[in-house]
Amino acid sequence: MTDAYKSIARLESQHKRSQLTSTYGELTEARRTLQALLTQRHHRSLQRSRSFFYTHANKGGKFLARLLKGDTPRTQVRKLRLSTGSISPYPEEIAGEFREYYNSLYNLCPPEDTAHRRE
Repeated sequence: MTDAYKSIARLESQHKRSQLTSTYGELTEARRTLQALLTQRHHRSLQRSRSFFYTHANKGGKFLARLLKGDTPRTQVRKLRLSTGSISPYPEEIAGEFREYYNSLYNLCPPEDTAHRRE
């Protein structure tokens, strides 16, 4: 495979210098050979993955769990733009920003004294 890439690079530089049709024909043939190699490699890996899927997809294990899990959306907030305009990755600041937002959204009054609730 690397020989094909080296051959193509050599033929490209040679064709740029000489602009001969014979060099262009060799370059086209080398590219065609590389494409055939890549296609063959692709088909082989596709067949291997199909075989792996056939043998492992119906068994309980990591592979089936990963298939069933799918792409779940992230429910965790990793960063948040604060009301000041800065971006914060800190959970305390993120929780405070959510608290302020929902307090203003529902016009909730902060509790007068939370100490007597615990007693």
